[in-house]
Amino acid sequence: MAITEENIRGKIGNSIFYRVGSVTRVRSVAARYADANTSKQRESRSRLRVAIRFYRRLAETELRKVWYLATKGTGKSGYNLFLKLNMMIFKPDGKIGDFARLQLTVGRLQKVNHLVVRVDEGDVVSVAWEREEDLPSAGKEDKFMVAVLYADRSFSPELVKTSGETRGDGKATFRLQRKRGTAAHLYCFFREKDGKAYSPSQHVRI
Repeated sequence: MAITEENIRGKIGNSIFYRVGSVTRVRSVAARYADANTSKQRESRSRLRVAIRFYRRLAETELRKVWYLATKGTGKSGYNLFLKLNMMIFKPDGKIGDFARLQLTVGRLQKVNHLVVRVDEGDVVSVAWEREEDLPSAGKEDKFMVAVLYADRSFSPELVKTSGETRGDGKATFRLQRKRGTAAHLYCFFREKDGKAYSPSQHVRI
């Protein structure tokens, strides 16, 4: 803000002249106006709303704890981390654009190595993986877990009921609950025995 002795009011160029009592003051305005409602910005806001809607459903399951633990002590929230890692895979029209890139879990544990998945005609899924040595990041007693997104209800993440298999078992079996012909997106991961750490999820479509 500046002050002038001239008795001027109104806008001249990028300056606005106005009176305050007996004093004429001057302030500048932005040279350009940035339109906050371009098609790209509307698309970005729509994508954000879709990502938030998915996270709210995710937070209704045990998976909310995964994101809490991933940011514990950092001053950040699991909600913000989820959006940072996943927002761009959601589409403005309310759908998931890339299931393979979606991260349902994160963490410091070793992921499921050399994952092999088979499914029979009765929708019984057989999963096998490489057994690692008993390390701090890959304990033999880490519980094997699976989250699933069915194509006809992809915003309703579910945890699959397993038989309590662990990393040391090297294999697990479970049954899916879906209509025939419906795609299922599996996200396999490990949970530490005490529940204080998780591994990143790995995606398989069957």
